[in-house]
Amino acid sequence: MNLSPQQMISTPLDSFDKLPDRPGVYILKNSEGNPVYVGKATSIKGRVLAHLRPRYDDPIGQSLKDQIQSADYIFNQSPLEALILENVLIKLHKPKYNIRLKDDKSYPYIKVSSDPVPRVLVTRRVEEDGSRYFGPYGNARAARRTVKYLRKIFPIRGCTLPLTWEKKFKSCIDYNIGLCKAPCIFAVTKNEYFDDVRKFELFLEGKLVKLSKVMYDEMWKASEGQDFERASKIRNEIRSLEATALKQRIVFPSQKERDKDIITIARQIEPIESPGNAEIAAAIVFQVREGNVVGREKYILDVVNAASSDSEILSAFIKQHYSSLEARIAKQFPHEIVVPAKLADSEEIESLLHGLISAEFANSEEKPLDDVRVVVASESEENRRLMKLAQENARLVLNEQESKAEVRKRERLRALKDIKEKLDLDHIPRRIECFDISNIRGQEAVGAMTVFVDGFPDKSQYRKFKIRTVTGIDDYSMMAEMISRRFKRLTEPKEYGKRPWANDQPDLVIIDGGRGHLNAAIDRMHSDGIFGIPTVALAKKEELVFTPTRMRPIKLARDSEALHILQHIRDQAHRFGITYHRRLRSRNITKSKLDEIYGVGEKRKRNLLAHFGSVDAIKRSGPDEIAQVAKISEKLANTIVEALNR
Repeated sequence: MNLSPQQMISTPLDSFDKLPDRPGVYILKNSEGNPVYVGKATSIKGRVLAHLRPRYDDPIGQSLKDQIQSADYIFNQSPLEALILENVLIKLHKPKYNIRLKDDKSYPYIKVSSDPVPRVLVTRRVEEDGSRYFGPYGNARAARRTVKYLRKIFPIRGCTLPLTWEKKFKSCIDYNIGLCKAPCIFAVTKNEYFDDVRKFELFLEGKLVKLSKVMYDEMWKASEGQDFERASKIRNEIRSLEATALKQRIVFPSQKERDKDIITIARQIEPIESPGNAEIAAAIVFQVREGNVVGREKYILDVVNAASSDSEILSAFIKQHYSSLEARIAKQFPHEIVVPAKLADSEEIESLLHGLISAEFANSEEKPLDDVRVVVASESEENRRLMKLAQENARLVLNEQESKAEVRKRERLRALKDIKEKLDLDHIPRRIECFDISNIRGQEAVGAMTVFVDGFPDKSQYRKFKIRTVTGIDDYSMMAEMISRRFKRLTEPKEYGKRPWANDQPDLVIIDGGRGHLNAAIDRMHSDGIFGIPTVALAKKEELVFTPTRMRPIKLARDSEALHILQHIRDQAHRFGITYHRRLRSRNITKSKLDEIYGVGEKRKRNLLAHFGSVDAIKRSGPDEIAQVAKISEKLANTIVEALNR
């Protein structure tokens, strides 16, 4: 479905009463312009104003209200447009207060390429390149194991040779060990090769009945033609496939007519140091194709508001799951979506999927599915059995996730205790801030601040500082300026509002550098009236820790947990700062006098610099040559020469 062109309009907090009373999608932003919540409404004005009046017993709503400073909105022509756009914006911005997939980890898929001679590979990148994608798989090892097994039965190439059925190449070891029929040396006909590709795809689609029928037909034809060796080989392949299907799949004979996905969630509340509770939830998708359970997808969701109902979380997940690029390219739309209980917006979900299916199959020769239905598991005995199995899997996934999280928390807590002991701190440093300077000979100098809470990075509180008052090479003064600008927030809290990064005092400050950087930072903190914050410096190479109270630096053991976490925090600050510095540098590198000339755009500038090599060389050239290279009029060429020679 193609959305009509939209225009996003921004409204400040004090003008919310002027918001339009029309349907559409809205984006709530904080004081720095970052989206914190995306929603859709039949009345943008009414819904946005409601966010400013949360219930007194809704801590998440109260927290969101404190962050809202402006709102963007987009009008829509239909509820379906709003639904699609809302999910697109949630996936794009990942707002803090929306239910969303917890991590950006990309899952592995098995790809059958669209090359003239298709090849098979395992990839984490799904692209609109005409290839077929199967998955996602729980891990790359499972996907590679599946590919290796199937290539023994249907030998499809896995190499990257540019084969076109025209030019010969040398065969590789895959041909010798039976993993490829070597189309590179024409050891297989085009039709035979594509037959194997189709069988490969049928297996991955879970269409085992259809695959078996195709292979039985081939076996009988080979037998009738007295090609008993080929018939015997096909018979063994059929037995191998049937044994695999029997061992790995759960079969529901009466469900062969309709493909379905069984979707459920499991949730567990985890207390965090913020208003209310944060929650993680595990979502499970069981794929049933032709009566066989052929796959299980697992996801971790991030639920900020623990008051969200199961149906709200499930609805948000289903919309994001099926509107993802991976699902749309792989065309993984079932006939039915089976859920544990009735969803309030099931009709909206069905409309969304209808629109997505129509769009994806519009230019395809494949027959599109009938409309997808959202059904409740209790309506059928077999669906109840599948749902029970899915719920058990979801609980196991959640327990596994919680176990991993607990292990990581224990490791970080142990490291923080080690830091407390090694640096003689009064208490465990729960909030650690690290500062680093990046510049090249004083040019494009920037500072970076990273924040770790309970041993884990809180990237929402990372900050960049462009050095304003220091010129030339003076890292100490640059560090002092950044420290002053950060800690003024503690002495002037009203000016900077309720930003956590501004008003929260760190338990430990780490300076990337040596004794000089440490002294510069502490002197500036004291002159600004900031006392009592433990501050140390961590020098590279020797990894020495400098403290203000010791003459000699502390040398931590290489296997010390305290050193490892200090290095991790320092390296995060260094990477964050260097990335910002490079971005500023690249902007200046691409600037030239050509940018100031009306009529010379990016493409013309690029062509001129590519041909002449520099602005000085363009200056020395004649208008005729410039006009020919840039494909412009002589009048504009004369303008360029005059502008450069002023």
